[in-house]
Amino acid sequence: MDRNFSEADFVGFWKRVLITLLDGAILIIPALLLNRLSSSLADFWQSEIPLIIPWIFYLCFDVLLVSRFGGTPGRLILRTRIVNAEGNYPSLKQAVLRDCFYIVSSVLAIIVNLGEHPYTVISRNLSLWADQATVLNFILSWVIVIDSLFIVFTVRNRALHDMIAGTYVVYKSALDRSSEE
Repeated sequence: MDRNFSEADFVGFWKRVLITLLDGAILIIPALLLNRLSSSLADFWQSEIPLIIPWIFYLCFDVLLVSRFGGTPGRLILRTRIVNAEGNYPSLKQAVLRDCFYIVSSVLAIIVNLGEHPYTVISRNLSLWADQATVLNFILSWVIVIDSLFIVFTVRNRALHDMIAGTYVVYKSALDRSSEE
C-alpha cells in the first residue's frame, strides 16, 4: 500500500458483519417495495424485463457507491471506507471485481426468479435451468461464507473479494489521517 496504515486501521470481521446487517436494515424496505413493483409490472406486461431491473439496480447501486464514496450506507454511517492500494476509493472496475461473487449469485437468482414467471419463451427455457441454478447458488453461498472468513485469517483483514479487487477496508479516521500526511 502506498499510504501508511497501521494494522489497527483495517476493519475487522465483526465490524464488517455489523456493516452488512446495517446495510440490510437500511435497504430492506426499498428493496421490498422495488421487488413488489417489479413483480406487479412483470405480471401486468407479461414480461421478464421488470424482474431483472431490481437486480441491475442493486448491483449498480453498490458499485457506484463504493467507487464514488468508498462504501455502502452502513459503511458510511459506521465511518469505514473501501480503498485501493493507493489509498483512493476503488475504480469502477475494482468495485465490480469486489462484487464478483454477488454478481454470479445474482445471475443464478435471476435464472431461478425468471423460471417462476413463464411469460415468454425465454423464461420458460430458463425454468429448465432453475434446479441447477439453485444448487449452484447454494454452493456459491458457501464460497461467500469462506470469502468472509478470510477476513479473520489474513493480514490487513482482507476478504477474498478484497484480494481479487485489490481493495482494503479501513477506518475513515485512518484515511483522513493518512491524507493529511
